[in-house]
Amino acid sequence: MPPDHIMQLRPFGATGFSTTPIAFGAMRITADDSGVSPVLLHALDRGINFIDTARNYGESEAVVGRTLREWKGPRPFLATKVKPRDITNWRFYAPLEEQFTPASIVESVETSLRTLRVDCIDFLQLHQWYHLWSQRPEWLETFRTLKSQGKIRFFGVSAQDHEHDGVLKLIEDRMVDGVQILMNAFESRPFVSVIPLCEQRHVGIVARCIYDHSGALAGAATRESLAADVKLSNASPGIVTEYLTRIGRLREDALAHGMDLAELAVRFALSRPGVSNIAASMSSPRRVDEAIAAAAKGPLPGELFQRICREHIWVKNFYYFSKSTVDGNKPR
Repeated sequence: MPPDHIMQLRPFGATGFSTTPIAFGAMRITADDSGVSPVLLHALDRGINFIDTARNYGESEAVVGRTLREWKGPRPFLATKVKPRDITNWRFYAPLEEQFTPASIVESVETSLRTLRVDCIDFLQLHQWYHLWSQRPEWLETFRTLKSQGKIRFFGVSAQDHEHDGVLKLIEDRMVDGVQILMNAFESRPFVSVIPLCEQRHVGIVARCIYDHSGALAGAATRESLAADVKLSNASPGIVTEYLTRIGRLREDALAHGMDLAELAVRFALSRPGVSNIAASMSSPRRVDEAIAAAAKGPLPGELFQRICREHIWVKNFYYFSKSTVDGNKPR
């Protein structure tokens, strides 16, 4: 398909790789009867050159691997993540050795290489991060060994939801090539610290959940769809009501500036050059095309960007929700 919307490439930190601003987020990737993802093939055909997956995303790596066997164009930049030893703990601190050991990191990488059907992973991330782990050298030494063996090219970490400041030391000390953080119109705080520092220190950033955890900022959320979302399964009815109210306010601001909510979500996340790309979950070729078209329109107007940062901040961690919660900012 001829590129009717041209994506301006962005540097991925100091790696020398230039990434499309839209990356294919493969957490929710689906396959056809042959085990291949038509949506990923369409994204590659449209020029997207960065895929983000993980060992912990079910069959995601396998679907990506099979799809790339069918792809006849240039090999995209492949990012994946080391699977934690305890995949049930995504919120509370654990010592490094409970989640990652040198042996478990190597085993996860070897499995990823086989599953993706490649000889080298372009960007490997720890699929969890706590600041105190900065004081433990084991993971870093293991990553460096894997790099010297040619099994990975670059490495970094994926930060906990809403705990982006936990990676500041890694960025400041240039210990990593890139980081992945949660960032969207409800969670704009990374623009204060992490993103400017990454730009200054030439560390790449992958922004995830730009449509929010549930995908609600893609524009199709209803009370029924939110109540059925697995990450909202423990939320009180009041949370869903609050969610819909806040989405409605964002939509009003988007419409006032001649765009829909999905376009606002993409352009907001890409409004600063320190963001290398956004790993967007895209469920159909149409969603791919819409995200590319939105990115091609460039950053949001300055006034709208500032308004979102100041008036739409809503820090809510889905892992804290419970039936008794009445305020999205209260932990159980």
